[in-house]
Amino acid sequence: MSELIPHSAGELTAQMDFAKALAHGDILPAAYRDKPANVLVAIGLGQSMGLSPAESLYRIDVIQGKPTASAELIAANVRKAGHKLRVRVDEANQSVTASIVRADDPEFEHKVTRDLNWAKQMGLATKDNYKKQPTTMLQWRAISAVARLACPEALYGVAYTADEIHDMPSVETPARRQASVEDFTTEPAPIDVTDAEIVEEEPTPRLATSKQLTKMHTMLAAAGFTDKDTAKQTVVGIIGRDFESSKELTEAEIQTVFTELEALEAGDGDE
Repeated sequence: MSELIPHSAGELTAQMDFAKALAHGDILPAAYRDKPANVLVAIGLGQSMGLSPAESLYRIDVIQGKPTASAELIAANVRKAGHKLRVRVDEANQSVTASIVRADDPEFEHKVTRDLNWAKQMGLATKDNYKKQPTTMLQWRAISAVARLACPEALYGVAYTADEIHDMPSVETPARRQASVEDFTTEPAPIDVTDAEIVEEEPTPRLATSKQLTKMHTMLAAAGFTDKDTAKQTVVGIIGRDFESSKELTEAEIQTVFTELEALEAGDGDE
């Protein structure tokens, strides 16, 4: 498979036959098994990164419909594009700072810091991986976040690691549930409250106010992120999740954005 984009119907048929043959392999990750279209897309993405078909299927994973890569692959793509990536690990304070200096802008250093305070704020600190190997997890998060911030074009659309996608909140809507006739004809069974287990729901995070959103957009513009898409990717890199509208941001997330942008502004002032 030298080219992903076919130049004729015959080439497309050959590529699909190749993908179908691979999709039958029982050693493939589940996302590709018996799914030749997924195989073809993954190989195409890997091809743009200089990966062989086999490497593509093992180094690019599909989580919740999104292609993901390991932090090592993201770091490799950043360096392959000619940018300088540095990672500073502070074991004592369990803090990691990743920085990128772009090849086309050597005077400016993009920085992202991830520490346990950030992990707690994002609800990650109680997860097993963060308990067992906190600095490793923070290192991967810092690398992927600064890469999305500094050079998203070097990631070929594969900008998140698998654990980041897993940690993104999924919204369960009523439309996803298929109602049955019994839902409307069967009376609910009585509940014995004396034996019932009372489960306290976690409070819904408060959304950012319009004043906070205005402040964020002003700070982004002041930092040089005037393009809408670039500004969004900057915020995505800071909070570690994607979103459709800035109105979805929580107060905790926007405070994190303020902190990062203020640190960036302070860093500019020191130069």
